[in-house]
Amino acid sequence: MSTPLGTPGESTIIEVRVRYAECDAMGYLHHARYWEYFEQARTERLRMNGFRYRDLEAQGCFFVVYKAAIRYVLPIRYDDLVRVTVTVARVTRTRVDHTYSIERDTQHTCEASTTLACVGRDGRPQLMPPALWGEA
Repeated sequence: MSTPLGTPGESTIIEVRVRYAECDAMGYLHHARYWEYFEQARTERLRMNGFRYRDLEAQGCFFVVYKAAIRYVLPIRYDDLVRVTVTVARVTRTRVDHTYSIERDTQHTCEASTTLACVGRDGRPQLMPPALWGEA
């Protein structure tokens, strides 16, 4: 079943140029910034399917990170142009699993995964809104 979140195997790719302020003292992309790139790719994926995350929040629908894992393979440096790929791994009525990869030129630099849970304003788990699930 296709949803605005996507179906397993669907991917979105964005390009990001590493800014100086995102790097550590050695000129490498700081490890925490990878997660920001992944979030940017997820947000663009949602936008491409007709949803803005801030509109979901206004309706009381929030996605919190339940689980996250990453494996760094090669460093990324200041001014590198990288391709961030987000792939939908699983979608249920209450959670979304994604996998990620970043490439610089043709080199694989990292891989990661997240599980996002849908919660309400009170932080308690809730079902996703019907429109987000693909219902009218």
